[in-house]
Amino acid sequence: MWSIYRDMKQLIILRHGKAEHDSMAKDDYDRILTNRGRRNAAAMGEYILKKTGVPDLILSSSAKRAHETARYAAQHIGYPEEEIQNVQNLYFAPARWILNVVSRLPEEINSCLYVGHNPGVTDLVNDLGVRLDNLPTASAVCFEFNIDSWAKISAERANFMWLKTAKEL
Repeated sequence: MWSIYRDMKQLIILRHGKAEHDSMAKDDYDRILTNRGRRNAAAMGEYILKKTGVPDLILSSSAKRAHETARYAAQHIGYPEEEIQNVQNLYFAPARWILNVVSRLPEEINSCLYVGHNPGVTDLVNDLGVRLDNLPTASAVCFEFNIDSWAKISAERANFMWLKTAKEL
């Protein structure tokens, strides 16, 4: 019997949590989450687990605040932290770069949680058909795609499933 999910891929887009402000002493790449950012990332992880279950892959920008968000979410999803994949070129990546990285995921990955930055995440959500001015910090959007390979991912195949802001948790 064929799995119902054989021709379905799921992408959850999560903007990193609230981070400390820029300072002359710290490079933007090295900014860490505030206490609120940590709480929101953990709460969003719990929400994602309830809504979609454990993703097959957590993919993150390698910037500290994005990786930290991925770690807190993973802890509350039940995803092994050591299996989070950090990708250097996803730091402030435009939407097309994010989609390019996602399009290269192995076929056995059916669900991916991507943790990244604005403006790329908001642009990607818009490109996939949900009109937003801004995806707030620690907020997530889920799309499903009727495809059997990530290489076929496109806006035309995107099905919006849900959007949850950190403030709603």
